[in-house]
Amino acid sequence: MPSVQRAHDELKKDGIQVITVSIDGGGESAVRPVFARGGYTLPALIDTDMNVARGFGVRSIPYTVIVDTRGMITARGYGHADLDGRKLRGYVRNLAARK
Repeated sequence: MPSVQRAHDELKKDGIQVITVSIDGGGESAVRPVFARGGYTLPALIDTDMNVARGFGVRSIPYTVIVDTRGMITARGYGHADLDGRKLRGYVRNLAARK
């Protein structure tokens, strides 16, 4: 989560949204304390019915999706993504620059 928060903090300056999706059955009451303890300020979509997760074809977590400015998925993957990596951030910035 810390690298996701750092990506959010850095990329929002470029108008790029980084969000999390929680599929925890406890909903907001389960997510809020985790975010408070970690000092996380990025948006969290609460998906207790897993509608968003199913829509993206998520089979396990963590799962990362990159959506371009037209709303098209350009990359996806399972496991921990290196959100601190320059290569990924450069890729995301290039997508955001395309109109």
